[in-house]
Amino acid sequence: MAKTHFLVVNGYGCHSDTPLGWTYLPKIVCFIQKQRPDYIILCGGFTQRKSAPGVSEARLMFDFIDSHYSGALGFILEEDSYTSLENIRNAAQRIRERGDRRVEITIFCEATRALSVVWLARRFMSDLVESIDDIIVETASWERADPFKQVWKMIYNRFAARFPHLARRERKRRIRRAEQI
Repeated sequence: MAKTHFLVVNGYGCHSDTPLGWTYLPKIVCFIQKQRPDYIILCGGFTQRKSAPGVSEARLMFDFIDSHYSGALGFILEEDSYTSLENIRNAAQRIRERGDRRVEITIFCEATRALSVVWLARRFMSDLVESIDDIIVETASWERADPFKQVWKMIYNRFAARFPHLARRERKRRIRRAEQI
């Protein structure tokens, strides 16, 4: 029996005239054309409420992929996530809700965030797969900041996964920032 292939895509903004649209989403469309996953979970909330009112990262990615790929796909929009932790945790919950027994998961993220995403995937998704080898992280790179800054994010995510009040605090901060952008 074949495994159900889930593609989880972390969002990075609500504007396609950025590296999101120039680099990241075209790479995802190529992946979809070659791999043909069974379900695509697009993760990202309303992170830029001022500059993109009513547009979630998930919806923007859906519109882009839908306009560049003509095949039938099973989309799941996860519009209630504002951090990598929430993206992975909420995507894992969506996969659980489907109830598939044999699963493989591919996760797309920005390259400097890959370490955190790998850890988060192992933390929240390892019970969904037969082996951690069934969780693959694909990346695209456009971040110009020092990749070492993500070490702090990795440490933070470990604490936030263990202490939910930290995750709630970061979520509130992200939502406040979204109202200013």
